[in-house]
Amino acid sequence: MPNIGLDQEFPLKKGWALKENLKLGNKGGGKRITKKVIQYLQGFFLAENLRAADRYSPENMHASLKELAAEGELTLEDIPTVKTIKGWIGRYSASFKKEASERALVESNKENISIKGNSDSRKRQKTD
Repeated sequence: MPNIGLDQEFPLKKGWALKENLKLGNKGGGKRITKKVIQYLQGFFLAENLRAADRYSPENMHASLKELAAEGELTLEDIPTVKTIKGWIGRYSASFKKEASERALVESNKENISIKGNSDSRKRQKTD
């Protein structure tokens, strides 16, 4: 077994393990999608709900955003990558479906309450 002495050189710099020097996981530190771009993406996404033939793929959305940048409506730095758009579609689709099902549930409950209310009013009261 080799003898390791204190004077042997350590391969890492001093302070390498200190918290402020760690370079691990920069989660959430990336570029955010601007509100203006999100509005356009929502419009592209909702166009599919109106007419299935108008469905936008992430690649089509990216190309449309590039066209808007060429027209001066957006800057090229604001345009997210296709991968980012795919992630946004997944998150937005899930929240959109959740909101839609919650709205349907509320509407269903309103209808049930109004039906129960109407059926109760038709019942005869006993006369003594």
